Amino acid sequence: MKNRSVARTAAVVIATAVLCGIVPMIGVALRNSTVATIRETNILQALTVLPEGLRDCSTVLAYLFSTVGCVAIVSALAVVDSRITGSGRVVIRDVIVSVAPILYVTGVKWLVERPRPITSVGSGLPGDPSFPSGHTAAAVIVSVMMILIVRNFARSRFPDGEDDERANRRRVFLRRAIIGAVALVVAVACSRLLLGLHYPTDVIISATICPLISYAVWCVWNACESAEEW
Repeated sequence: MKNRSVARTAAVVIATAVLCGIVPMIGVALRNSTVATIRETNILQALTVLPEGLRDCSTVLAYLFSTVGCVAIVSALAVVDSRITGSGRVVIRDVIVSVAPILYVTGVKWLVERPRPITSVGSGLPGDPSFPSGHTAAAVIVSVMMILIVRNFARSRFPDGEDDERANRRRVFLRRAIIGAVALVVAVACSRLLLGLHYPTDVIISATICPLISYAVWCVWNACESAEEW
């Protein structure tokens, strides 16, 4: 069982590392592709016909998942996590697993330096790079933290035992948390497109690579804890 867990962790880490190496190359290719830029800009311009109310909601999400907003939300979730688990070590683990992708996303942004789409003109947004989407990454960070908190809550409320019903209830809690987390990431990603602040590929890449990074960090952390117990 231990060898299988180590093999799975190694596979996850290697696959994530390979994808992390490929993403900057994708970003450079998109930055240099006039065809891709035109096609994605056309998509953003087509979205301008949607109701104004959707853009108002998108603006709210933009504030909530800004750097300041994300820090505030994660801090509040960390307090909740602490109340549930009563363990500083668990809270630190959950925060590290959740926020791990932001370092990568920030690095890729300044490495690739893809300009913002022309639809962002007049938004008052600073001229930071577009690829990948930082707000989408922030949504992933918050979502992962929420999933881990729900997992901890379910495990505390339905502890391990011979009762299969407890395991089923834990799975239900976790499944609902994952569905809610995915919905949140999709909503924030779409809001960036509705505001015309990111190309579709910006949000797609961010929504894909960030959860993988968090999962890889989770696997490594668990492997280290298992090694200590061994």
